[in-house]
Amino acid sequence: MQRTRSIAISTGLILSGVLAYALTARPLVKTPELAVPLNPMGINGSPYGEVFAMAMQSPIEDYFHVGTGGEVHHHAPGETCKDHEHDENGDHDHEDHNTEAKPKDSPPLTWKAGFRGLITSLGHLPEVRTNPKVASEALRRHLRREAENKLRFAYRLDPSHYANYNSLHFFLTEPQIGTRPQLSASAATLAQETIDYCLRKNDDPRAALTAAAAASNILELMFNDRHNPSPRFTTGQMRDVLKQLDHCLARYQALANYWDETKNWDLLSPMRIAECKERYRFITKIREASLITLARLEKEQKQ
Repeated sequence: MQRTRSIAISTGLILSGVLAYALTARPLVKTPELAVPLNPMGINGSPYGEVFAMAMQSPIEDYFHVGTGGEVHHHAPGETCKDHEHDENGDHDHEDHNTEAKPKDSPPLTWKAGFRGLITSLGHLPEVRTNPKVASEALRRHLRREAENKLRFAYRLDPSHYANYNSLHFFLTEPQIGTRPQLSASAATLAQETIDYCLRKNDDPRAALTAAAAASNILELMFNDRHNPSPRFTTGQMRDVLKQLDHCLARYQALANYWDETKNWDLLSPMRIAECKERYRFITKIREASLITLARLEKEQKQ
């Protein structure tokens, strides 16, 4: 009798659960916050997401270096890959560079500095390659796939991050680098989503620079499409994107002037400020070249 009653209670609970699931599942599916990819704790697009997106640049760089035929190496503060010379095999010549960088009469390291250097070197050990053989093509592809996956994740954390967005765009449009080449369709969608997201941010001029870079990428895709037998984009559509690019640059100038007045630029390091100026000059040059190309295409149509 007790066993029959226990089975009946269990069956009732199971049926109640099924009924509750049937009543609540449909509204949950329609909830935008639960759409895939999920945004746990609202971290994507938050200030914490921006910090995590910046922190992911070094792991992404390590995977990318080995995946493209190089070796994992680490930079000193403020140092970039451009500071290193490359030999014929594409390897970095760190020895010569470090020899020139070190002063001749350097003082002996204190025990704190030595201990800090030891901890730093131990942190790099998991990334040190110990296999004497050259990485196979399958391994390189796997590492490029890992770099691409991390770029996608970093982009969702902060779509306004200039470097992460442009790197992901590069992976999508370069079949020899990316492992899931989607070319113009997905790359253009990604660029437009980036523009829409960045223009909603009114607190940081750097987001407007990312939007401008995305607009210039769309223009580049349109120009490349002109080489197809049946181009899909008209010069009028290109003019619209060029206007959008001008709007993004004007937005950057307005926010940058506001930061001059509020002294917000003083909160950034000189390296970050110089980086913004360089990016602005670079995008402006692309804008001028795009205007010349567009004028040439319009002239060819009239002939």
